[in-house]
Amino acid sequence: MITTFTSASARLLWGATLALFTLLQGCSYLSQGVLVDGDRYAKATTTDSFGDSAEQVVYPEQNWSAAQSLWFYNVTQGSNLIPYDIFLHLEVSDSEQLFRSDKHMNRLRYLPQSASLANPDGLPVGWVKDEHLGKNYIGLTCAACHTSQINYQGAAIRIDGGATLADMEKMLKSLSAALNTSLDEPAKFERLAKNVLKARYPADQEAFRVELSEVAAQIAHYNQINEPRHGNQSVAYGYGRLDAFGRIYNRILAHLTPKEPNFNPASAPVSYPYLWDTPQHDFVQWNGVGDNELAGPLGRNTGEALGVFAQFDLDKKPGDLGYRSSVVVRNLTRMERHLESLWSPSWQQLAEQNVLPAISQHLAEQGREIFIEYQCHTCHEAIERTDPKRRVISQFASLQTIGTDPYMAMNALNYTGKSGYLEGDKIKPLDPRSPRFSANTPVLPALSAAVEGVLLEPDHDKTFIRRWAEKLYDLVTSIGDNPIKKTERHLDFEIVNKNNPATLAAYKARPLNGIWATAPYLHNGSVPSLYELFMPSCSDAEIISGKTCRPNKFTIGVRELDPVKVGMVGRDPAQYPDLFVFDTSLPSNSNKGHEYAAGVTPVFILDAQGRPLKDAQGKPKMRQLNPINHAQRLALVEYLKTL
Repeated sequence: MITTFTSASARLLWGATLALFTLLQGCSYLSQGVLVDGDRYAKATTTDSFGDSAEQVVYPEQNWSAAQSLWFYNVTQGSNLIPYDIFLHLEVSDSEQLFRSDKHMNRLRYLPQSASLANPDGLPVGWVKDEHLGKNYIGLTCAACHTSQINYQGAAIRIDGGATLADMEKMLKSLSAALNTSLDEPAKFERLAKNVLKARYPADQEAFRVELSEVAAQIAHYNQINEPRHGNQSVAYGYGRLDAFGRIYNRILAHLTPKEPNFNPASAPVSYPYLWDTPQHDFVQWNGVGDNELAGPLGRNTGEALGVFAQFDLDKKPGDLGYRSSVVVRNLTRMERHLESLWSPSWQQLAEQNVLPAISQHLAEQGREIFIEYQCHTCHEAIERTDPKRRVISQFASLQTIGTDPYMAMNALNYTGKSGYLEGDKIKPLDPRSPRFSANTPVLPALSAAVEGVLLEPDHDKTFIRRWAEKLYDLVTSIGDNPIKKTERHLDFEIVNKNNPATLAAYKARPLNGIWATAPYLHNGSVPSLYELFMPSCSDAEIISGKTCRPNKFTIGVRELDPVKVGMVGRDPAQYPDLFVFDTSLPSNSNKGHEYAAGVTPVFILDAQGRPLKDAQGKPKMRQLNPINHAQRLALVEYLKTL
């Protein structure tokens, strides 16, 4: 996303500044305390409204110590959702239960934690206090969306870098309701005002009401512009999904024209990506828009921080180089380096600890043969999950080739908005031939411009000398330490021009190590298990007739693992009404595509060098494979457990 810096200039700046700023380098774990709880202060929920229960917390070996996990959970990125003291004492809308209570947060599927030195208020994983310009806020860290838990027979397996099951859309709507009822109901307002104001109550209660009204209006407006609508139909995300691109885009557009509407429907929810091997990838995100070359990771993480409630102002102030924000660039740089050492979780290791069932090596070997026969390895590269020098060359499949739900890729590519403050500026500031932003623009270059401006402007919380010293160090470190120096985009087994936006009408395959811990499947989470991923998609009538198919409806929210199908167990929503019913007939929820093992989606015919063979018209040659049967599906699932 950020291409301002060259490798030569990065090396020059790096050599000139390394000695001066050594003390600023890296992330310290001392803030977590000398002695750290072996369970990372995780709470095992004995029973909940989803039917889940656990008596112990287990952490698989992922190459992080307890202190390293806690740093990941608690390091701020500059996210400022609402004032911290309001959040600390806010009640849910329909009772006196605190919004941040373990029971309520667990219902939203955020992971409860005990209090610790770095988390004295016992906030859930990834919820953290942030200070900006002298005020304290509650915000989200990377861990809120990228830490997961899988339960199996009483064990809660906490997985660092895993995809959360949390429902952020539901959380934000619940937050809006809680704020509004605290304003409308006198008893609720009085309790909140007393707890927040303390000695200043009742003298400052009217000023507090004004502040609370402003906070409630901000959250209500955020929810309004991000309503996931398809025409007149609203499609809820449910647990474990978010339209991150749509919401980041809308945050940028809203800040470009703060006095007039400027947004698109955030209507393409996808599963949260898992983070292991992210720094080793050439491209990231489901559509591969995140180029990891040079300063790319810093740009990608900054865009994420802007989307997840960082404060920023795209109206450039006189004398400023870029845009002022609350983004903690230092911690984003640290985070990327921190993730380099993260391993995917190993089923085998947990089986050796008697946490998960043993893998049938004989059956897994049969599955490996099917994996090769069905050309799975040509897209899903095999890597050594613990190799510190591992690199991942992504293979992209065009939408017409893979056939999966197109909404995410096409929304990210096609969404436009008003340029606002950017109108008349160069799209690429350092290119003298760059065109300029007109009155309207595709959102992707506007996002890039906003991110670059935020990265260029130093932290105004610091003194002048320190802010510029840290800014220089952060920018140089992000490039100099990045293992990915050059990238090429591989689309449908050919190298294409990565600067052509049309190549983003695709989805990215990645290595499958740890895939067993990431249900549900496909980019939009529309298939509940690996076993069912190898079935065809069907109509309701075909399913009723008895055809073996992917389910068109299933429940999401349960954490209990199905070790045979490798997904989460299904439960009756009538018995557990907090569960979310996923309906694949709704827009952006399609479970079609990637049906290679079902004999539906054709595969490329490749030559000995892995390039597609073409016919006389220059079109790639394709062939359909025979559908695999029940025994073969079980074997393939068993093999995937070994990765």
